[in-house]
Amino acid sequence: MTLLAFALVLSLQSQDDKAAAKSADKAAQEAVDTFEKEYKGGEAKKLAAVEDLGKTHHPKTASRLGKVVETSESSSVRQAAVKALGAFTDAKKPAGAVLSNILPASAKDPGFFGHTCIAIGELKEPVSANTLAKFFEDKDENMAKIAIEASGKAGCSVSIDPLIQTLGRGERAIRAAQNAAGGVVTNPSGTNQFLAPPEVRARDRAKALNPAINKALGEITKESLATSDAWQAWWARNKDSFDRK
Repeated sequence: MTLLAFALVLSLQSQDDKAAAKSADKAAQEAVDTFEKEYKGGEAKKLAAVEDLGKTHHPKTASRLGKVVETSESSSVRQAAVKALGAFTDAKKPAGAVLSNILPASAKDPGFFGHTCIAIGELKEPVSANTLAKFFEDKDENMAKIAIEASGKAGCSVSIDPLIQTLGRGERAIRAAQNAAGGVVTNPSGTNQFLAPPEVRARDRAKALNPAINKALGEITKESLATSDAWQAWWARNKDSFDRK
């Protein structure tokens, strides 16, 4: 192929790409316009409108779904918008960016936080998966576990380092409290109870979360290891060659 012919091929490809992008942009705008007309009335109509909008995967539709989440709509409508974003297989980056912005605010509502984490797990996109790591050490143990489990479902290598680090901290907490008593202590001279020392609470938390961390790491790497040292050694050997996504 001559240089002129090669340049012609590139030019045609560029024109095709521009035409495809223009067509996709037009379809997305039409989907948003239809949504604005249909997103009225009762909850059932709004849910149907959200579902229809979610069928068009594009930055414009992702942004509009994100705005639905930011409103004071019912939990069902907001959850439907988040679920739709989690299925944006043809526009993962814009959907991931929207979910990343939603997640911190959703922490105020543990139930909605769970739905957002599930969507991130379904989307399997690195930027949003990375946002989950901020909640691995959340003071709410259940929220931390949900974020850890979602990172495993997302399967993104960006989560490996923070998961190993969290696992290591949990192991150290368990060792530090090896000789401590149970989670609630009763005063020997009476019946009053008080919370266990911080190291005991940290130990109990680690025992609850560490299995979830090992499972998440296994889902991402397809390996079966059980300690932070073992994971760290494996990651050091495989980090450069691992199929990152």
